[in-house]
Amino acid sequence: MTDAKHPGGRPRSGSLYWTKSGWRARITVHVDGVSLQKSFDLETTDKRVARIKMKRIAEANVAPAAQEAKAQITIAEFSKTWIERREAQGIAAVEYERRFMTSVWIPTLGRLPFPEVNASMVQEVLDDAGIGKIMPKQRKGRKDAPKPFSRQSIAHMRATLVRLFESAKKLGLIEVNRAALAEVPELQEVERPRAVLIDVEVAQLLAHRDVDAEIKLLVLLSRTIGGLRAGDLNALDWTAFSPGFGTCTFVRRKTRKKKPAPQVFIVPERVRPFIEVWWQNQRCPEAGPVFPVRRGPRAGQSKARTSMSYADRLRRALLVAGVRRHELHHPTPTTQPVDFHSTRRAYATALARVGANEQTAMALTGHSDSKVHQRYLQGLERAVPEAAIPSFSIDYAETLRRASGDSLESSDFSGAGHRVRTDDLKLGKLVLYQLS
Repeated sequence: MTDAKHPGGRPRSGSLYWTKSGWRARITVHVDGVSLQKSFDLETTDKRVARIKMKRIAEANVAPAAQEAKAQITIAEFSKTWIERREAQGIAAVEYERRFMTSVWIPTLGRLPFPEVNASMVQEVLDDAGIGKIMPKQRKGRKDAPKPFSRQSIAHMRATLVRLFESAKKLGLIEVNRAALAEVPELQEVERPRAVLIDVEVAQLLAHRDVDAEIKLLVLLSRTIGGLRAGDLNALDWTAFSPGFGTCTFVRRKTRKKKPAPQVFIVPERVRPFIEVWWQNQRCPEAGPVFPVRRGPRAGQSKARTSMSYADRLRRALLVAGVRRHELHHPTPTTQPVDFHSTRRAYATALARVGANEQTAMALTGHSDSKVHQRYLQGLERAVPEAAIPSFSIDYAETLRRASGDSLESSDFSGAGHRVRTDDLKLGKLVLYQLS
């Protein structure tokens, strides 16, 4: 092991070895100013817990650090190895789990051992997030101030801690998962769907020469092939396409754990030339990411699996293409501005519009829950059957026009209240008499 006298050496780490009584660690520590290699009983049979305790002793760098091995594991210590393990397993949720652990749970409960955390502590954090006392961190590259956590985000926040506690329970660090006893607070939220691009606007985006080619193809593939999400597109490899780009085979990244079987989609003929040109621009690769990093030292490599959104790029591209419909770029009483996920919503609504039954539409979009699928159809235009409309002539609309001599002062609706004409009162009395 590297002595403390050599600060340029690698950090002390130690080594684990197994005995009949459990894991022990061999670490070089300081004793009366002298570096000695000592063995410590870590008092655990689980290797993950043993590594955490060994790291404690190595960082303390003194012989009495044996007490560190006996101390209970804190949430902050355990969460680091837990996140690393889930990342190695390819768990899709690890992206937001890491974010919630570092921004919410570690700052509030991280210093505490698992047995010291009760349901009321967890509930207090969730409630604080619900009322805006705990706010999301500012995203990189975003100028607008972060908005309070939504109820769905708080549900994910709670689920992250519940899974962490469940893992600690399996290792014997706690007997009861108290995090599961806390509930997601009820929030009064007005759910407004995102504005959705109509087909003419998609065509206008594709036709404009000054729009970035990558955003064009991202939108086109999401709109025409399975409603692909941004994460699916970032993970898409050229090997997914058959010769001539006739089919596209992929496993949906978000649901790959529950649905690991690949899905095969026929690529619409009008879409194939766009893919071919993009492929030629990349010098016809046999394999590799379809949408690689385009600049910097990682150019040509796969994009990092982050929560990166194409929403801002899409809205900028729409402005370049002259697509300026107000609700696409501004919030309204019924909608939020368009984002990249709107292409998936447009795909789902298009299936409903052409009469695809729910079972077929769910198979094409990859939805397994009918309720989730129906939420995608919130913005679908609904028409009342013609037979349910009262019978009248459209010519009657002309009766709404104000006579040339009419003014607001003499109208029935002038002033603070409604003034009713004498003739109207007489007519009303006559009608009441006839009805009686």
